[in-house]
Amino acid sequence: MRKYIHLSAICAIALNLSANDLGTIQVESSTIDDKFATKKTEVSSTATLSGESVEEFHAENIADVLNTIPGVTVRKNEGDSNKIHIRGVATEVYMGEKPGVAIVIDGVPVQERAGSVNIDINNIESIKVIKGGASYLYGNDALAGAVIITTKRPKSKNEGFATAEVGSYGYRKYLASYNLGTDNFAAYVQASYKKSDGYWEDADYWTKSINGKFQYYIDDTSDITFGADKTKRFENDTGSITYMTYNSGTGEYLNHVEANPISVGETGYATDYDIDLTKLFLTYSKDFGNNSNLMAQIYQYTDETKNQSGTFDSNGDGIRDDHLYESYAKTKQRGFKSEYRMDGNSAAGMLGIDIARNSTDQTSKDRVNTTISSGWSSKTYTVGTLRSDTTSDEDINAVYGEFKYGLTKELTFTLNGRYDNIKYDYSNNKTMENWNKTFNEASYRAGTTYALTPKSTLFASFSTGFRVPTLSQIYAGDLASYGSYVNNLNIDSEKTYNYEIGLRQQVGGLSYEASVFQLTRKDAITKNGGNYVSDPTPGIDISYGNYADMRSRGLELAVNSDKKKELYFVFNYTYLDAKYTRFDSYKLVLTDPVTGPFVAGTYNLSGNYVPRNSKHTLYAELDYKVTPNVLVTVDGTYRSSQYADEINQIKVAGYGLMNLRAKYNTKLAGLELEVFGKIENLFDKQYYMMPRATGDRNDDGLYDYRDMGLTVNPGRTYLAGLSAKF
Repeated sequence: MRKYIHLSAICAIALNLSANDLGTIQVESSTIDDKFATKKTEVSSTATLSGESVEEFHAENIADVLNTIPGVTVRKNEGDSNKIHIRGVATEVYMGEKPGVAIVIDGVPVQERAGSVNIDINNIESIKVIKGGASYLYGNDALAGAVIITTKRPKSKNEGFATAEVGSYGYRKYLASYNLGTDNFAAYVQASYKKSDGYWEDADYWTKSINGKFQYYIDDTSDITFGADKTKRFENDTGSITYMTYNSGTGEYLNHVEANPISVGETGYATDYDIDLTKLFLTYSKDFGNNSNLMAQIYQYTDETKNQSGTFDSNGDGIRDDHLYESYAKTKQRGFKSEYRMDGNSAAGMLGIDIARNSTDQTSKDRVNTTISSGWSSKTYTVGTLRSDTTSDEDINAVYGEFKYGLTKELTFTLNGRYDNIKYDYSNNKTMENWNKTFNEASYRAGTTYALTPKSTLFASFSTGFRVPTLSQIYAGDLASYGSYVNNLNIDSEKTYNYEIGLRQQVGGLSYEASVFQLTRKDAITKNGGNYVSDPTPGIDISYGNYADMRSRGLELAVNSDKKKELYFVFNYTYLDAKYTRFDSYKLVLTDPVTGPFVAGTYNLSGNYVPRNSKHTLYAELDYKVTPNVLVTVDGTYRSSQYADEINQIKVAGYGLMNLRAKYNTKLAGLELEVFGKIENLFDKQYYMMPRATGDRNDDGLYDYRDMGLTVNPGRTYLAGLSAKF
């Protein structure tokens, strides 16, 4: 019988040593595919969701799914663009910065615009989340972990699927897919369309996508897979408002949470995104007779994005209502990855290579006439003025590996290592200037598992992560388009060190994973005046540098009962204590109505909580099979209070939400039908999404809760749909 090999990307080597009656030891944590997934000897805290589990949420946005995982927090935007954080890392930034989490799609760490991840939730075969520093497999920016997404693959059968959904605020989704399988090949194609008018003003979006894979079976032990994805998106505003704006003429404040929750008149920092994504890859897989496997992949991912950016108040009424610039960016990722692996009775190993050639072309033009004053001089820009025209190249050459050894039947050790050579080249096409820099980084993981019983395993690990500084941070004095900056040629890469110990166990019909951790982030790269603050004091220049250290400590618990039962549940809990351990030069900038911006004080933030992290997060789900064909699900989320600012002066209350889902399955005229519906935020609870504050946002000369930028949640929403399998 043909051995079907399903894969989507990547690497592997393994060494087979002597036998110790351990069964087969596998290298399960590579980037290749979940065909190798097993938690038996996994030394890090992980979470895995199947595509079927993802689909059961009938989520408009993947954030609804990922936010159920302990230790994971996702900034939810309209459409399919999200920013993912793990264990409190990089939550102090909220705009276009990278989130410190490697996003791996079909084996490729994907770099997409604005530090976000764009993924079609309808095209997911599985999601695996690895927590803790994960640069030992994924390289740069895996400070806090990795989210590995495998897209849907061909199945060895012929079947079709179609679904339609409708929901609140004009939400619509239509999807159709088909599988075709023979003895020689399998093919899968899917097309989808999704749109919404959005709850907030100008928050409309749409997505059109067609994707598929073709897998050819060369022989009983090898295959080749071609994958393609073409997606076009439009995304508008995210509903950001100023908590209270100030009218300097009347001295009165307007509470926008009460008067303007849908953000009429206000605009986000960057909106009107036209996004064109193309993903292509070709993967070869070969199984050998000695429990070894070779995988190799070539790929090209392209992200072409146009948008408006740079908010300003066009009529002086205190509301940011327009954008200064038309921005364009085209990012290409091209690369080759390969792994050779071998599994054995007492040892296993994997060796991989990662070669990437990435490039980004960016331009920015004025879309309105503006005059910018600096001291005693001013300069006027007209519509169409080319503000910037740059090209940046990133070359990555890396080798990595994993070795796993079973010392006894119960005790297994794991060692990972990776070495990256990263070269950056940056060109200003307006001035013909050029900057370049090379980084060499090593990262590793060491861990162990001990089987207390056949269904109970202790695990412990130490892992590292790194992020190299960008050229725009090193050469800020040369490259910054605004503010008074100086270069800093001595910026080091920031590092994370993750320690954790945990227990996986099955007791009766329950399975759970509990872990305690400490993640230390050293030499975090930030401005000497704090993020998003341009120092207005004459004679004091701003630079980027390794100005802060942070530490996250916590507990993560995931409990699941038996899904085969009539009544089953999920319970996930996170305790997170994320603090600054060093940050002694944070400047608070306020605005005097007459003289303009000034530094109100310089703060030492050591001991302060890192903003936008709740200390307690809980997700609970109860599922009841009313009949074999009817399933009702109630789930709830609780997040405790969080600070909106680094100074810890503005605290935002916690909140709890409850959702209700139901589905009915039946067969009719040869079709497998499913009718489903859900109510989100059942009790219409109001809460604030992504609260943030860095200075005197409303220009009243004070700094308090009224200066928050935030998004008011949409309240209670509805969704219903029908799907058919044929």
